[in-house]
Amino acid sequence: MGYVRVPRDIKRVKPKFLGPLNKRQTYSMAIGIGGGALGYYLSKPYIGASNAILVLMVIMLPIVFCGLFEKDNRYVEDILKDIINVKFIRPGIRVFKAQNMYGYIHEKIYEKEVLGIDDEKPKGQGQTNWKRFFTNDKESA
Repeated sequence: MGYVRVPRDIKRVKPKFLGPLNKRQTYSMAIGIGGGALGYYLSKPYIGASNAILVLMVIMLPIVFCGLFEKDNRYVEDILKDIINVKFIRPGIRVFKAQNMYGYIHEKIYEKEVLGIDDEKPKGQGQTNWKRFFTNDKESA
């Protein structure tokens, strides 16, 4: 039975630097562990060992997360930059907003039938009696 080899996508392969980690991941791990250890040793005399571990995690985890997380070939800082750009720096503008004509018609019917408000002008004030232009009979006007 024959088979076809499918080549791997070369763009998705990242060169490994230290074990399974590439350079970016290795450096972020080193910076996260170093910052966490520094925070632990500086806060341990003042708040105790168990609370100093929490300081270590608060410092280390976001740094390591930013180095390890990648979605659709984009890192966390790129995604956050785009979110800030869209939400705060250049917010979207609504270009078109449709009018609800059915709501307008419903409102006019409600005003006319229930409230008794009539927007039409009386015949003597501005409305033309078109019948007199099209008939020869002067009395119909």
